[in-house]
Amino acid sequence: MKRLQTYTGEVPEFTAITVLPGRGMDIASIKAFLPGRGETELLNAPSLSQIAALMTGTGADSHGEANATAGGAFLVPFANPLAGAVSADGKNLAVNVHGKSVSLPVVIDPDRPAAPPMARFGLLSPMSTSIPQINTMPDGSEGRATYETGNFGGHWPGKLQVTVSALLSGRAIDLLISSTNIGSEPVPVSSGWYPRLAIPSGNRAQATVRLPKTSTAGNLSSSSDGFNARQGKALGAQDLDVTLVNPKPSLFDNGPTVELRDPAIDYGLRVVGMSASINGIRVLAPAGKNWIVVSPVANPTDSSGKPLDAENANDLMLAPGKTLQWRVRLELFMPSTQVKAANDASTFTPVSARP
Repeated sequence: MKRLQTYTGEVPEFTAITVLPGRGMDIASIKAFLPGRGETELLNAPSLSQIAALMTGTGADSHGEANATAGGAFLVPFANPLAGAVSADGKNLAVNVHGKSVSLPVVIDPDRPAAPPMARFGLLSPMSTSIPQINTMPDGSEGRATYETGNFGGHWPGKLQVTVSALLSGRAIDLLISSTNIGSEPVPVSSGWYPRLAIPSGNRAQATVRLPKTSTAGNLSSSSDGFNARQGKALGAQDLDVTLVNPKPSLFDNGPTVELRDPAIDYGLRVVGMSASINGIRVLAPAGKNWIVVSPVANPTDSSGKPLDAENANDLMLAPGKTLQWRVRLELFMPSTQVKAANDASTFTPVSARP
């Protein structure tokens, strides 16, 4: 999906997004016009031809594993890694999902190869749809795909229908996952997205990240200290891997927000949790890598499938006929204009009223 620039180059604009309806609506590319730089890729992902070569559906991609490194994979019906008893051949896990035993494929963490064998990245990635839709909008377009996932080939209890959409406009991209329980019994459902967001300048050390504050005590690890300051904190050489539970929006945010700033090229990107269902955010920025994962999650769980957000634990179970809505917005901004606005506000002197 593409759109033409509206402005004359003085502000950043999204220009294109590539989605893969035949692979769980994986987002393979997001492009934007950045002032002084031109059209720029905002995801750290292989080229489309390389992605096509990786997505074979066999061998190392037999369960859709290539989606995890091909831009941004949508995560349904679970978003956080799940642990279980590993089969003798090391390929599957026996996992207890709310009282029901299921077999899930082992998926290696591409960013932590030495991590224990677990089920990762949900079960939507290898799925295709027969009814993709593209709708033209005044300032862009929308791509939508519906997946009759059922019980995900016997790997998950219950029966689901999942619709994923991406709406492109100049200043924002809206992403939506709707998971509907079309079965006869409650089913556990989490939703998320796992994008590798690029640091376009290639200079990780000076890039800054701002994390939202949280109402749940103790879930910020020491590695995330300082990142929830107003202007965030530079990544430097630090390895960052933290899951925020029940994150809260700042005063002027539309929802819990993670900001990535790349001051070297005056680039900023906000990842905003727009739906009330989003009560967890994982942020991963491995040292030495010029990308960062910002993964907003509805109903995050620990490795045993237990809800991390005790206040909303009951939301994990989706009743028959009900729908879990997950919505995230990407917004572009220029850090220099934020600094200028803050400085202008701090030096403002009110004019005396007329007599």
